[in-house]
Amino acid sequence: MTLRALSLPYCLDLQPCGRYVLLNRNYKPVGFNSRSHVCYEEYPVLLNIRITPKKAAAISLYADPDPRQIHLYNDGCIPTANSETWLFYQAKLAILAQLHHYSDDEYHEQDKAKRIRLANLRDAKRFTEPKGVAVSLPPNLSTR
Repeated sequence: MTLRALSLPYCLDLQPCGRYVLLNRNYKPVGFNSRSHVCYEEYPVLLNIRITPKKAAAISLYADPDPRQIHLYNDGCIPTANSETWLFYQAKLAILAQLHHYSDDEYHEQDKAKRIRLANLRDAKRFTEPKGVAVSLPPNLSTR
């Protein structure tokens, strides 16, 4: 396994609790070198970071606004392959590096962390609805 696959962020995965985990190429938390299942809740790897659909699109390889799983690269766009893909990847890392993690352990950050988790889950819910499902408009917004 390359150091890239182990240590560089591959994707962010939103957990049912509203926190994100930053995963390496093997879908393990960055820095974890294991083939066995990792229960994220047992390790200090969950992040209270706010990723809006707009931010998700900015860091996603595919410019996808879905905040549930955000891929930074794939096997067709390995960030260390050449200088062009490295610069593309670095731009995504620069956006990630500016995000603030709010601690659940620090009293003055606990409320902010909870609000962030709820907002992340609210945004994710928008992307869980089946595509093509007709949405009925309230009578005052109807086109008739």
